Amino acid sequence: MIDQIEVPVEARAPIGAAKLELSEEVLASLHAVRVAQEAARVRARRQTMQTRLWFATSVAVLALVAVAVAPRVARWRHAHRPATTVALPSPAVSSEPAAAPTSPVRAEPVLAQAAGLSAPAPSPERSAPALAPVPAPTKAREGVVPAEGCDTALIRSAPWRLSPEACARAFDANPNDARLALAIAHAEHARGHLPDAAQWAKRALSLDANAAEAYVLIARADTHGGRPDDARAAYGRYLDLAPRGWHQAEARAALRRPRGTPDSSGAR
Repeated sequence: MIDQIEVPVEARAPIGAAKLELSEEVLASLHAVRVAQEAARVRARRQTMQTRLWFATSVAVLALVAVAVAPRVARWRHAHRPATTVALPSPAVSSEPAAAPTSPVRAEPVLAQAAGLSAPAPSPERSAPALAPVPAPTKAREGVVPAEGCDTALIRSAPWRLSPEACARAFDANPNDARLALAIAHAEHARGHLPDAAQWAKRALSLDANAAEAYVLIARADTHGGRPDDARAAYGRYLDLAPRGWHQAEARAALRRPRGTPDSSGAR
């Protein structure tokens, strides 16, 4: 039988006291952890509430700014909106009687274009090729109104609108008017009657030796008739009278061609 060693009670007391003291330290540590965790949760909730409050305040401020600025923006856009309608000027009322028309030019397309509408198609008898604007007719000499279809202002701008018959009737009434004779020459030339155009051009020169354009018509008729030397002479006389005239390029080109070379420009 093994003898048991008996331990006195006084020897076992310090061990139990150490265990008790260790448990109190652990409990204190756990309590400190719990306090720290609770403090962290409180801070997190506080920060969350502050963030939500800041966001709600920002949204409210932006909404108030938008409500306050929207009317001003609308007024600014309305003030700077481009106008979409064009006011047509009212026709001026004049007490003077209207002047008699000197050429059969219709005003409907011009009025339709001013009103922003499509112009009606011109009638066949009045249609003409679209060229430069027709200048205002010159004042009639000695109070004579130009005959219908023979406005001498159309000699350069629209000679095809001249009527040889109307110009001939006007020339019979004014046989000393070189411009009327030149108008007949241009009207005949526009219709391809080059010999007749040359005859009327010579008649215009007999009335006015400075009618330079008459030499151009004579030169074209001579070129068409196979007389290049006579054509060169006529072009030279034109350049002598009008070195900067409307037909200077045609005349200089004809003079630069060698003698005997046919004219291939087809000037009409």
